[in-house]
Amino acid sequence: MDVSSFEATGATNPAENVAKRTRVADTSSRITFAAQEDLGGGLKAGVYCETGINIDNGGFTGQADTPNANTAGFCSREGRAYIGNNTAELRLGRQNVWWTQGELNQVGSNLVGSDTLTNFVTGGVGQYTTRGENMIKVVAGADLGAFAGSEVYTGYMGKSGFDITSAASAGEAAASPSGKYSGFKALYTQGQIVGMIDYQTSKSTTPVQAGSNYQLAGFAGTAAAAVGSRASRDAVKYGVGYKYGGESLISFQAWEHKRSNATDTATEKDKGWGIVSHHDAGNGYVLVAQYGKQGKRTFSNSTAETENGAKGYTLGGLKRLSKRTHLYTAFHVIKNDAAGTYNMNGGNYTSAAAVGAGSEVKTLAVGFQHWF
Repeated sequence: MDVSSFEATGATNPAENVAKRTRVADTSSRITFAAQEDLGGGLKAGVYCETGINIDNGGFTGQADTPNANTAGFCSREGRAYIGNNTAELRLGRQNVWWTQGELNQVGSNLVGSDTLTNFVTGGVGQYTTRGENMIKVVAGADLGAFAGSEVYTGYMGKSGFDITSAASAGEAAASPSGKYSGFKALYTQGQIVGMIDYQTSKSTTPVQAGSNYQLAGFAGTAAAAVGSRASRDAVKYGVGYKYGGESLISFQAWEHKRSNATDTATEKDKGWGIVSHHDAGNGYVLVAQYGKQGKRTFSNSTAETENGAKGYTLGGLKRLSKRTHLYTAFHVIKNDAAGTYNMNGGNYTSAAAVGAGSEVKTLAVGFQHWF
């Protein structure tokens, strides 16, 4: 929870500016039910249900009064049944994938409540899902040593046809019985070195509806011309980090998103990169810094490139009062290019459903985190 200010100014159209407001904001609070049974011989089975909660308003909407799908019901953040041992675990259910960055970026999830970089990693051209439905996942256990936590997964788009947590896929047709997505995340942790390669691909077999996001906005042609095409997506990110004592770490990540229609006659791409640092200053104090740059989108057809990238940073710090409670302060800034519309969407932390092109988004927060 935090007390924070939010504003978006400098939009190309001044009418789209968002005046500064002060709020009490919930940054992805959740409560978890978990159960596990020891089956003997190293085998175990269980269930995990993580449900988002909005302590700030007791409802299902974020700061912008828009629906927050991750607080919509039981297991709204993640739910799985699993069976396995210390070598590997088979998990079935709706599970986290693309947005997770492990030790490379703990700024938003465990340090200061939100972060700028994750909004770039999951935004722009985007990916199919950050929490995939109807998923089969295999996760490497402790016996795999430096590669523990690595995962491979596949999922089916099913009756919903899209992941409601991903704005980039919100326009897909309402049924895609043969649509499928898959991916892997290779993690490596050895001593002070942390590494990651993350890849996701997807293909929808359902014709795209008129006006949908999968028509690749910005391509030449009318909306009607895109009906009947199928969409495919590919996203990859990689990173490396160095831990140098206590909670101190510096890391680098880069990523690329791509989406296209069935014939690849219209393909859209973007790229970005970012640096994360948190420095253990001793006596329970940790200093946090982060910088990211999201490139403009490029097109395979005659559509002209536009200045729709962004750059941004997060600065902050925290004081640990105990292993379970800490105070924090943070300043987040996203500076959009003339046609860019990046926002603090992660965790429904924004106070505006959308910001105007060219906006500079600023958030200043003072808050605390508590685990129980």
